[in-house]
Amino acid sequence: MAAKEQPPADPRTWVLHTEIPAEEPEDQEIGEPVLPGLPGRLDASAEEPVAAVAGPAMGSRYLGFLAGLVLLLGLFERSDLLSPAGVYTLVAAMALVTIAGFALALREASESRAVSLTPSYYLVPVMAVIIAGAISALVSDWRYHAASQALMAGAIFAVSYVTVGRLVGRRRAALDLLQDITLIVVVLAAYVVILAAINDISLRLGLIFLVSLLATYENLSRASSSHARAVVGGVIVGQVVTAITFALISQQFLDVVRLGPILLVAWYVNRGMGYHLLEGTMSVSIFVEYAVGAVVCAALVATALMAR
Repeated sequence: MAAKEQPPADPRTWVLHTEIPAEEPEDQEIGEPVLPGLPGRLDASAEEPVAAVAGPAMGSRYLGFLAGLVLLLGLFERSDLLSPAGVYTLVAAMALVTIAGFALALREASESRAVSLTPSYYLVPVMAVIIAGAISALVSDWRYHAASQALMAGAIFAVSYVTVGRLVGRRRAALDLLQDITLIVVVLAAYVVILAAINDISLRLGLIFLVSLLATYENLSRASSSHARAVVGGVIVGQVVTAITFALISQQFLDVVRLGPILLVAWYVNRGMGYHLLEGTMSVSIFVEYAVGAVVCAALVATALMAR
């Protein structure tokens, strides 16, 4: 005879050992799964929470509005209501608006507020504002004035969009290429404006050195976390470009249309070598590419001196 089943020792856990058929919910449809929680309904607590993907707080619309605002202000540089001092004040205000708006976007895109204090982020947009103002002062046709301001707005949007995207983890080769192209256009415009507008040799060489240094520093700071190394690289590249400028000007070669591209190629080759050395991506193919660029630069210089 089978032994009688003993109840649990703890009286609080005594239960009736009688099977009670479970009642099915009235509103449950046939084949509908029942999960813990409300009968016949999917339990919200049983679902795994899905983390929302956080995007940049200030995206392309805000950056486009910022570039458009600076463009609108820039169109008033040719206004007859402004004196020369008023034009300088307007350009300074445009630079301040660009810096403030870009800094706000950087603070929203990065967890660290110190990112907005990095000076290299603002160099190209501010240079674009100043160069566009200088072009507007040199030309008399309003179409060239509008074109220079439009290029300035495009440079501000491109650099700010790529930088903010990089901070939120949206880094692509095409975006880096866009930023490099923007930097090249700004540097070329700066060289041409300096050569065309300034006659004093010392001031001309000093500004060319400054533009080369700042542009190289902005580019090298993306590859190196040490700002000191980026500054040293900028100084070296600036000295090379300034030496080439002095050599050509001392030979009475003053053709701005040809001298500007020569300086751009010299800057591009030296800047590119320094960038890949700091980033640690120098390879044989990259070295050959910049070696060819150096040969092209030397050929341009020789052709310019022979045609003088």
